[in-house]
Amino acid sequence: MRALAHEPLLAEAWGLKRAFRKIDRSPDRRTAHTVERAQIPSFTAFADGVEQWRVELLAYSDEPTTHGYAEGVINKIKVIKRRAYGLLTFTGFRKRVVIVRG
Repeated sequence: MRALAHEPLLAEAWGLKRAFRKIDRSPDRRTAHTVERAQIPSFTAFADGVEQWRVELLAYSDEPTTHGYAEGVINKIKVIKRRAYGLLTFTGFRKRVVIVRG
């Protein structure tokens, strides 16, 4: 990592990324800490967002589940809906959703 020695901004970004990775991989709330402040505007904005959603993000440590599956199904249905433009009945649309989902 010789590039980090010559580029202080890159070194700071690298350090912040590693700090966030520790938070993301922490096994529970006690070991998760907030993201450090930085002089890089985009990292500051990111840290502000993490702080704003701190409660919700730390809740994942308590119960590591997401609603990703449901979001995926909803997205598929929306794609089918866009492609089904022109179907005359809801029954036809429903059949198409069941076929694709099944």
